[in-house]
Amino acid sequence: MKAAVLHKVGNPLCIEDVPIPQIGPDDVLVETKACGICRTDLHIYDGLAYIPQLPHILGHEPAGIVVEVGQNVSGFETGQRVVPHLFFTCGNCYYCRVGSDAQCANLIGLLGVLNDGAFAEYFVAPAENLFVLPKQISFEVGGLSSCAAITAIHAIRRTRLGPNDTAVIVGSGGIGQILVQILRASGVNIVATSRTQGKLETAKKLGADLALQPDHPDTLKQIKEFAGGDGVQCVFDCVGTSTTMKASAEYVMRGGQIVVIGEEPEFPEIDTIQIAQRELEIIGTRNGSRQDIDDVIGMLAAGIINPPIAKTFPLEEVNQALDLMRIGGVNGRIVITVQ
Repeated sequence: MKAAVLHKVGNPLCIEDVPIPQIGPDDVLVETKACGICRTDLHIYDGLAYIPQLPHILGHEPAGIVVEVGQNVSGFETGQRVVPHLFFTCGNCYYCRVGSDAQCANLIGLLGVLNDGAFAEYFVAPAENLFVLPKQISFEVGGLSSCAAITAIHAIRRTRLGPNDTAVIVGSGGIGQILVQILRASGVNIVATSRTQGKLETAKKLGADLALQPDHPDTLKQIKEFAGGDGVQCVFDCVGTSTTMKASAEYVMRGGQIVVIGEEPEFPEIDTIQIAQRELEIIGTRNGSRQDIDDVIGMLAAGIINPPIAKTFPLEEVNQALDLMRIGGVNGRIVITVQ
């Protein structure tokens, strides 16, 4: 099969022929139809946060069709449209028992990150990690349920937000745009920020009440006035830099929550004095649970979430797609399509 293979950190992926992966008795072989690109792919490419054994096939937002099932597998058959939950878990530890799948203490694998992924014509996943993708959801959109969409819903569920509360979304890219849609459906008032005018315009179309440039001198004032004076109940930092964390602390009210979604190797510019005296809550969030992905698929099918797809690339042009992701040159998600 054709696959985009990382042989050395920092080097372009190589399009080459590799063996079709073999399945075990509890696994399913899936023919890849589409696979989204995520900033985590760039982190792996750059040797940050995740360092898989090389050579490695990236790609962790796939959707495809079942082509082979293991001898112990029931409930799936060839021809079904599926998407995966990425975390191959032990099922026995404390975190698995309470439904915190992404925190499994004995993680067996992580599709596209620790295990070979779906920048390839086929990928393998345990049957228990697969979910049926309804026909009304395209492969390009459906694959985003594995990371971008599940991350958004899980992040919201980590908060106390309710109807008529106000939230700021720092970074109105792929995940930020999905956050806007879910929060709008939940009755939350939304402020979206981005350095890119196109992303601000999209955030407004998707339901944001305000869409602001973070560097504008009146942005903080506008946010506080919109929220009623003291700040917002919650900030979602989809960027994760020291600068955006500092801004998040300025936007949030006393007793408010800052949910950290973006991951970068930087230290937050938030001193412990204001964390303590203003009783701020800083909440980490990572992907989501099997229940989250099941709910996300339902939201996609119902049209509550409709992630904008900015551009698609064939597998052979994956390096150009990664370059475009790095410079932030698109308004929406970038997706690799596989023929």
